Amino acid sequence: MSSPIPQTKTIPQPGHFPNTTTDAQRVFHVLQIGGIAIVPTEVGYGLLASSVEAIERAFSAKRRRPGHAHGLIGSYELHHELHLLDAEKFEMTRVLTEDLDMGLGIVAPYKRDHPILAKFTPETLANVVKDGKIGMFVGGGSLLREICRLNYEAGQVMVGSSANLTGRGQKFRVEDIEEEILEVADLIVDYGLQRYHIYGRASIMVDFGEMKVLRMGSCYELFRERMYRFWGVELPEDPEYKT
Repeated sequence: MSSPIPQTKTIPQPGHFPNTTTDAQRVFHVLQIGGIAIVPTEVGYGLLASSVEAIERAFSAKRRRPGHAHGLIGSYELHHELHLLDAEKFEMTRVLTEDLDMGLGIVAPYKRDHPILAKFTPETLANVVKDGKIGMFVGGGSLLREICRLNYEAGQVMVGSSANLTGRGQKFRVEDIEEEILEVADLIVDYGLQRYHIYGRASIMVDFGEMKVLRMGSCYELFRERMYRFWGVELPEDPEYKT
């Protein structure tokens, strides 16, 4: 059974299956009209927004402290256009996110004149940029990839964070998300328990310019092993999940 585009806050509706094509279209529409969406990713449920007003509402609901950097959510294509890295580093991120299907938080210097950044106010941009760099999550599962594709083709920027109150940890099921976060969302995509719940961690975060691990996130031991196997890059071992 395929899912029509419903007019309810939570999708898919009872009796319908997840459908990444129609569900992504619904999320994209909500973002286009200035709304906020909660969506599943392999590293937990995320809170997404595109308009400046929606971004401010989302992070206010999270009770995020002022000055905390906001992360972009985007396709590999946007990452390649926006970030400043050499060809070898871009090949690394392409293989990892596309061929090996890994979700990664990629931090790197950026092109200050990229037109997508003009969509931010100076205040919002100041919260996106930290130490002259921008972080972008790339990958994260088929639904998020499709949402990112739609955003990229439309030239729409997307900012995201975990769907939880600040400091309360990743949420891998919608029923575990705090009521304040559920209330601020205009659309909730509920696909049930998410893949990397066993870690209880957010995404891996890596500064690819300096090749420095900023956060040992979900399945970091896989990332570490692959970086050494394919590129000979040695990274610190995860003290909890050793390889």
